[in-house]
Amino acid sequence: MDLLHRVLFTAFGTLTLFYVVVKISLGYWKRRGILHEKPKFLWGNIKGVVGGKRHVLDALQTIYDTHKGQAPFVGCYALLKPFVMVLDLELVHNILVSDEGYFTSRGLYNNVNNEPLSGNLLQLDGHKWRSLHAKSVTVFTSSNLQKLMPRLVQVSKIFGGRIGEQKLQQLNVSQLVDGYNIEVIGSLAFGLTGDQVEFRQMSRSYWNNFSLWRAYLALELPLLARLLQYTSYDELATNYFYNLVHAQLYQQRLRDRQPLQNFLQLFSAADDALSDAQIAAQAFGFILAGLEPLNATLGFCLYELALQPDLQDRVRSEIQQLLHQHDGQLTADSLKQLKYTKQVLNETLRLHTPYPFLLRRATKEFELAKSVFVIARGNNLIIPVAAIHRDPSIYPDPLRFDPARFEAAAVKARPAMSFLPFGQGLRGCIAMQLAEQQLLIGLVALLQHHKYAPCAETQIPLQYDNRKLLLMPKTDIQLSVEYVDT
Repeated sequence: MDLLHRVLFTAFGTLTLFYVVVKISLGYWKRRGILHEKPKFLWGNIKGVVGGKRHVLDALQTIYDTHKGQAPFVGCYALLKPFVMVLDLELVHNILVSDEGYFTSRGLYNNVNNEPLSGNLLQLDGHKWRSLHAKSVTVFTSSNLQKLMPRLVQVSKIFGGRIGEQKLQQLNVSQLVDGYNIEVIGSLAFGLTGDQVEFRQMSRSYWNNFSLWRAYLALELPLLARLLQYTSYDELATNYFYNLVHAQLYQQRLRDRQPLQNFLQLFSAADDALSDAQIAAQAFGFILAGLEPLNATLGFCLYELALQPDLQDRVRSEIQQLLHQHDGQLTADSLKQLKYTKQVLNETLRLHTPYPFLLRRATKEFELAKSVFVIARGNNLIIPVAAIHRDPSIYPDPLRFDPARFEAAAVKARPAMSFLPFGQGLRGCIAMQLAEQQLLIGLVALLQHHKYAPCAETQIPLQYDNRKLLLMPKTDIQLSVEYVDT
């Protein structure tokens, strides 16, 4: 009986302690007197998200729609973790641009000692990030991207020719664009040529051991996670990428005066060169930060154009006219002539924003101008990009796909920070220009000779995968494809 009593008292004490910890955690904004979305016990404001019943976009959209205009920001919770959700675009500008020195951290987990590839620009914070960013910014210059353009175009032409070899009646567009982006990343970021079977396999499997709960605990308790040697990615895949970069660097250094064809050369030849381990982490960053968003953007773009054939014909006509004027050659300058294609791309990035939110962490206390509000040091911030992109006061009828929103006059009429697919400021996407080139050149290869239309397997309306933090299609996008003679 004494044993039973001890067990019951221990269980009761543990549950009581757990309850108190949860209540204290979910009382953070109330104690600070900050307007906040009332949290659910344990789940905070993301009930249903963890289990995949709804997308994080829906949770953020609800909070944004409820509280916009009431204050510059509102408190909310991801499970027990308090977040500042930024509602005011002027404050967004402060955080991302004018006062970005207060918000240079993202607060993501990394463990460079145990998992070297986590030492990439996306995951690092503090002095390690500042040092790496200063070295990397000289790599992603317009002049360097222009030098790499011929290689990107070459990959796209091989890809375009491969489409023409297929029997084109119905096509898995999601797999199609994945093949293109993997080949581009393999070539430009890892220096690969020829067959990339193993690289494709590893690029699709590095998340194999991902657990949302473990990732959340690593974010909450990073010191304990490092002590327990928690890893974010599949070990087989990360070992492959790490060894691949080292082998490629070794082979490149054996050859003298080779033409510039990839970022490995740029990183290793920089004035303030990175170590081989750092170069491997940056190469992996192309896959981590770029592959799925690029796949989603091209897939969503073809889906929207398939539903509006008039828009698709206009894009194709612009592409064909450009290629005719330049004898089939693409350059950085000639891409600027694809104005309508760029509008279509931007509208895709607005409506189907791959990253539905941006994360920042305050590195020191920030007082809002002409306000009593203070963002405390250590506060985690979330900028609801997708909700901003779907704000009817900024984009009327926001769920309608309309490339005219990105005509010059319309863009000029909108407030700053109303379009953030790549972020802004120091911690914005350092490879934004490359990503735009890759997407535009991909659309040229996809649309120059082929016409896309819905088929029986096309999911209309399109649904997002609730199990992903990024905006990704729930099922692969299937379209019918027809060859178009030029």
